[in-house]
Amino acid sequence: MIRVGMISWAHVHAEFRAKALSEIPGVEVVAISDDDVARGRAAAERWGVADFHEDWRDLVKRPDVDIVMVHSENSRHRDQVIAAAEAGKHVFCEKPVATKTEDARAMAEAVRRAGVDGTAAFVSRFSKEADRAKKIVESGVLGKVLLTRSFIGLAGIAEIGCPPDMTEWMNDPVLGGGGAWIDEGSHGVDLLRWLVGDITEVTAMTANRNKPGLDGEDIAVALARYADGGLAEIGTVWSLSADIGMRNSLEIYGTEGTLVMRATDPFPRVEVYRSGDDPLYRGWTTPHIEPDVSEPHDYGSWPPHVHHYKREVASYVNRVQQGLRPFGPTLDDGLACLAVIEAGYASAASGGTAVPVKHL
Repeated sequence: MIRVGMISWAHVHAEFRAKALSEIPGVEVVAISDDDVARGRAAAERWGVADFHEDWRDLVKRPDVDIVMVHSENSRHRDQVIAAAEAGKHVFCEKPVATKTEDARAMAEAVRRAGVDGTAAFVSRFSKEADRAKKIVESGVLGKVLLTRSFIGLAGIAEIGCPPDMTEWMNDPVLGGGGAWIDEGSHGVDLLRWLVGDITEVTAMTANRNKPGLDGEDIAVALARYADGGLAEIGTVWSLSADIGMRNSLEIYGTEGTLVMRATDPFPRVEVYRSGDDPLYRGWTTPHIEPDVSEPHDYGSWPPHVHHYKREVASYVNRVQQGLRPFGPTLDDGLACLAVIEAGYASAASGGTAVPVKHL
């Protein structure tokens, strides 16, 4: 039995992952901590967890906890992740893993010193569409990647139904680290790094167009350069008008073909164009993606993106059970992503000049 301790319900993703854990055999949440006592006790009661700690330090010291999941405010991850690693626990940390690269670097170094596994919760990798896109890119049928275009956005934190306490801290530039760019932009950056490769340079602009109560940006656009010379466009919005209040789309243009991923459309899909001399394969196709036999939530009452949390957590638990490390995207991935985000903010602050990405 894998025993999990969960720190904080500040982020609503704690609720999604607690639900996923409750549906996976061989894993149990044995303790919850939260500095918001009422919120934490309510979560413990909701998920049948007997032990609640007001102080997260008491949770990480427990000998019956194998894994610590961290869903606190972004700027508070550092101390909790490092303490859990030093206590010999594997750590699963919500993204962005921190608000500063110096904190993310300290976290990644702490898990290495302790010999434990540190996972960054990049859930966007776990949609079936993203998984299919990864396999297609790795097959080489697109040829050399020339340009990518990524868009990921929300109607807003409050607008998609996040609790008021989460909306409050996400709007705080200290606790959250910024606005749309660090939040949804992190998903876009991670997907591009995962699918295409490291990003070495960023030029970005940010603005607040529709969120007067937000002390940060509700829109951001960046141009980026990959290590191999390819280019990328990344856009994100926190004031999106769309059916389910969010969008995650990606285009990859290669010398031999094109891939379009629509992960949160009403009909999620991947579309592929292949060139070449063989007429049998030339042209546009939409590869069939078979749904799971049993999905974690009812598609009729939950938007499709929620399903990714079950796939993410199931993959994580399976790798833990088999001892397949890393258990998922690593804290080094979290550091590399945050370095791109940090370079983007630096570029925007300087009026859009190109800024090198520094994370090594």
